[in-house]
Amino acid sequence: MAKKQKVSMTGWTLTIEYPSIGKTFHADILKYPKEMQEELQKHGAKQKFGDAESGGTPVEKYAMVQRIHEGLLAGQWELTGTPDMSGIVAEAVGRIKKVKPEKILAIFEKMPEKIKEFASNVKVKAEIAKIRAERAAKVADEAEDEDLEINL
Repeated sequence: MAKKQKVSMTGWTLTIEYPSIGKTFHADILKYPKEMQEELQKHGAKQKFGDAESGGTPVEKYAMVQRIHEGLLAGQWELTGTPDMSGIVAEAVGRIKKVKPEKILAIFEKMPEKIKEFASNVKVKAEIAKIRAERAAKVADEAEDEDLEINL
C-alpha cells in the first residue's frame, strides 16, 4: 500500500510530506499577500492545499500543490492557466516505452516542450485515457457502498 501524503500546520508554516516520492513541500503563509492570508484563515490552509490530494499520482499532487502555492503568491485564490500534465504524460510514455516515469520526467525537466509534443501523440492520449479509467475504477472500488437509486 502506497504511503499517503501528510498535511500539517505548525504556526504559520504549512508542511506537506510525500513519502512515496521523497518530497516535502513547505509554505510560509505570511509570505502570501494579505488577501490570500485572510482567505486561508477563512477556508483553512490545510483544506486549500489538501484539495490537491484528490486523484492523480504523488508527482501530480506535488505539482498541483506548487501551482496552488504560486497562485497564492500571485494573489490568485482560484487556479488559472494550464494544469501540469507532465506526471500523467510521463506515466503514459513510460508504460508505452517500458521505462520508469522518472526517466521521462528527467527529459521533461531538460526539454519542457516535449510534454506537449508527447501529449499530442495518439498512443499517449490512448494510454492517458486508460490511466484515468484505472484511477476512476480504483476510486469507485474504494468508495463506501453507495446505493444507486434509478427510477425509470
